[in-house]
Amino acid sequence: MPDLKKRSLGSSTILQSQSNRAINQEQRPGEIGSTKQKRVLYTWNEIPDWQKDNEHIIRGYVRETNSFQECLQSLLYLHNESVNIYTHFLPALFFLTTFIFDKFAVQKFDTTTWIDYMAIDIFFVGAFACLVLSSTFHCFKSHSSRVAVFGNKLDYLGIVILIVCSMISIIYYGFHDSKKLFYLFSFITVGFGISCAIVSFGEAFRAREWRPYRAGLFVAFGLSGILPVLGGLVNYGFHETWTRIQLKWIILEGILYIFGAFLYGIRFPERLAPGVFDFVGQSHQIFHVLVVVAASCHLIGLMNTYEFVHTNLLPKSI
Repeated sequence: MPDLKKRSLGSSTILQSQSNRAINQEQRPGEIGSTKQKRVLYTWNEIPDWQKDNEHIIRGYVRETNSFQECLQSLLYLHNESVNIYTHFLPALFFLTTFIFDKFAVQKFDTTTWIDYMAIDIFFVGAFACLVLSSTFHCFKSHSSRVAVFGNKLDYLGIVILIVCSMISIIYYGFHDSKKLFYLFSFITVGFGISCAIVSFGEAFRAREWRPYRAGLFVAFGLSGILPVLGGLVNYGFHETWTRIQLKWIILEGILYIFGAFLYGIRFPERLAPGVFDFVGQSHQIFHVLVVVAASCHLIGLMNTYEFVHTNLLPKSI
């Protein structure tokens, strides 16, 4: 009997050990049957508290790595940040390429000068900076709490850069024949941008009691875009302002940004079906896609207002 008990206990121990090994091993996508790979994906209940942001996303987490190399390796398999990374990284490459080859991408008129390329390139640089900082943050946020916090600051900085560059580029053409208004609205835009950047990076402003003020500053920054519109209405009237700054595209751009932020804020659709949208279709991913679409709308509007200036305003002044 003692021998039977020993064999029984030994078998139980072996089975338990095998079970634990099976639990602690997770195959990478595409590596069916492998038991040698380190587990790479974890659930909400298995990650540190600092990584927990959206309780409706249950699976697909890359747990704290403390390794930049492992963060980069995560680009090669599917996890719940993969779509967030690539929906901004790939468009970032597009804007970078367009910036490099701007002379081929931008229609040239007889009145086109290097200043035109610079005004348009400002937007390309802003869009690239925003998208590449965002994708970088989502790639390395699993490294550690310290890296995630710093990456989040860069993410906000990218948003600020995009807003500043977008507004200055469109203001330049909207007030092409009114330099005083161009400088005024550009000064306001840059001032808000610097303030938001300071608030985003300053540790003193990241305290909980400063949250309403941070949010209020960003809202005010966004609403400051109304000022150039009002300036255009006063100086040029509705019809010409609509054409000068391509207001229909700017309005659509704003709607897309606001709608994306709204979905992200209410965690829709993942809050309706936790676990279903862990890898594809979650609110943050939708927000990312809408940001790219909104930036594309701005680009269309910018190209149209550039064309308007060179086909309507400049020939008249010659």
